[in-house]
Amino acid sequence: MAKKQLTSRAGPAEHPLSESLEMYLKTIYQIEQKKKAARVTDIAHELGVINSSVTGALRTLSNRGLINYAPYDIVTLTDDGEQLARDILEKYTTLRQFFIKVLGMDEQTAEADACQMEHRVSATLFNRLSRFVQYYESCPFEKVRWNEAIGYFCTRNQDGCDLCEEDRDSLPSQRDSGQAAPPSS
Repeated sequence: MAKKQLTSRAGPAEHPLSESLEMYLKTIYQIEQKKKAARVTDIAHELGVINSSVTGALRTLSNRGLINYAPYDIVTLTDDGEQLARDILEKYTTLRQFFIKVLGMDEQTAEADACQMEHRVSATLFNRLSRFVQYYESCPFEKVRWNEAIGYFCTRNQDGCDLCEEDRDSLPSQRDSGQAAPPSS
């Protein structure tokens, strides 16, 4: 299973969370948002696994200080666990928005792909995607366009748009050649 950079703040940085453990954290967080606490059966149902698989993962997460867990009791996230779960969910949400709003993918495919990629995205890529989605949604003049040859670019070099001006100022000499260039991140 793919390993990830996210680590428990309570545990050593050299032991990253697996994709599976990240899914447990995210699922517990989502159940907590609905029910205030999770039970083993809730988690098993949401993930489509058997209770004994959940129990093993909960022990690991508890040992890493990410959840509060005791057999036959409710499960809640610690502060560190909640922060990691929010980080994972933020990656999922950003990827999903990018796939739907920028790439024009259907929701079902975007959700499935975002769920797979949320565990593999580097911090650098995530930060750039986040910034691009923000840019895409907030450009007051015209939406960014996708161009197969060069990627994305703003179709207007409009004065007064802080994002356009910031990106235009950081572009290499492409702007002098009359070509539209993608905003830097």
